Amino acid sequence: MNAALHFASALPRSSQARLVRLVRGRSCRRRPAPDRDTDSALRRAFALDLAALLNAARRSDLEDMAALAGIDRGGPVGELRARLWRRGAELEAGGTGELGRPWQPVPHVLGGRLVHLGPQRGAAPPSPRWPRPVPDPPAGEPAAPDEPDTLEDLLDRATRLLGVRLGRAGRDKGELGARVAHLLGVRELGHAEPDWRGEVELKTVPVVRDRGGLWRVKEDPAVSMDGVAPESKLGRVLWIARVADAGDSPILSWYYQERDAALDQLMRAALHTRPKGGAGDRTRGWYLHKRFFARSGFLFTLNGGPA
Repeated sequence: MNAALHFASALPRSSQARLVRLVRGRSCRRRPAPDRDTDSALRRAFALDLAALLNAARRSDLEDMAALAGIDRGGPVGELRARLWRRGAELEAGGTGELGRPWQPVPHVLGGRLVHLGPQRGAAPPSPRWPRPVPDPPAGEPAAPDEPDTLEDLLDRATRLLGVRLGRAGRDKGELGARVAHLLGVRELGHAEPDWRGEVELKTVPVVRDRGGLWRVKEDPAVSMDGVAPESKLGRVLWIARVADAGDSPILSWYYQERDAALDQLMRAALHTRPKGGAGDRTRGWYLHKRFFARSGFLFTLNGGPA
């Protein structure tokens, strides 16, 4: 059984046509497609992607699917999507034995949507459990050291910063990133050159707890000013995760990556420009869309595998 098409069969034709138009990027004001065209379009769009169908569906659509599947229709929309996905996966596999295997990964629920987190593609410190807990503050705040001599020294210092409270974020969010660099003994170079010895860029990433307790990226982090090729900054990056919904901004973890062909493709798809200042400010900068951190393994190192 194909669960996506089975669940879609519970919807009225108007809802099926709307889902097809959503995938095609067309205006929902267009008239529904003929039945046979809707059937084939649904198959092309969702036959192999149950999560995409459930993410595109409205609450009323999900409740219709739940009635067909014989499962509880209540609770937050993200939990309803997760129940439907699990039921659909069970129908396809004939049970639960295949769930969680590489060919049937279980999605996380982030922001009410089903998200398949990309595998870890870099180095990160170990965690005692998942989701990663906020570390206790260190006994004493590390003194600002001299510049690290090696990459191993840089990562060791990043580990010693786990749990350090950076303080309340002000209007200039770059202040916290500058403090992290200072504590690591790295002088931020700015412009087109990566921070540590022109080789490794330091970037703080604000993360918050989702409703279900998992970590998600709060907002797209800045990469560089417009006019500076962002690729020049992203060859080797030490991402520092800070907890943005805590008043003292504790350092949660770090994630070190070196760009390869797969990461390059993810980065290029996620890079975009937008204004950096307030209203009326024409200054623009390059940013990485939050989806990059779901696909690059960053969020996997904060949340681990789903239960």
